[in-house]
Amino acid sequence: MSKFTLRAAAAALAGILIAIGGCAESPSGPAEQLQLLRTPLTPSFSRAGTSASAVIGAEGGTLQTATGHKIVFPAGALSQPTRITMSTVPGYAGVNLEPHGIVFPATAQPVLTLDFAAAEVDGFSSFSIVYVDESGEIAEVLPTRTTGGLKLRANLQHFSGYIGAGH
Repeated sequence: MSKFTLRAAAAALAGILIAIGGCAESPSGPAEQLQLLRTPLTPSFSRAGTSASAVIGAEGGTLQTATGHKIVFPAGALSQPTRITMSTVPGYAGVNLEPHGIVFPATAQPVLTLDFAAAEVDGFSSFSIVYVDESGEIAEVLPTRTTGGLKLRANLQHFSGYIGAGH
């Protein structure tokens, strides 16, 4: 899988409403219109503290950015020590997780938490975490839980780019 590119971020920055098709239906029912959640383009959300990296092994571990996005690996998610990097997507409540292409066992999927406290959420009634492909299109809507403090949580089957979306 190729890296989530700046081109994908630029496509996301266009703010296009994306219709979710048959293979990427929302877990809550029929296909719906989703819009990616934007964050302000300020130094704290566009550059400083927007990346974190650590070696995570078979015993599991946690990685968190200064902007509040977090991923928790249970024991057994990774079979060997692996350098994991989580970088925020400039202008959006989302992250790019690397190395791309890691697939996790169904019994030990990491849990991604996106903090969208700074996101522009007015007018949205519900939220989801979506997998965004290399072209900036929503490829999958993940089963998402909303937790206190304006946070979204979802289990991950693989590594890619993930962004909060609302409808």
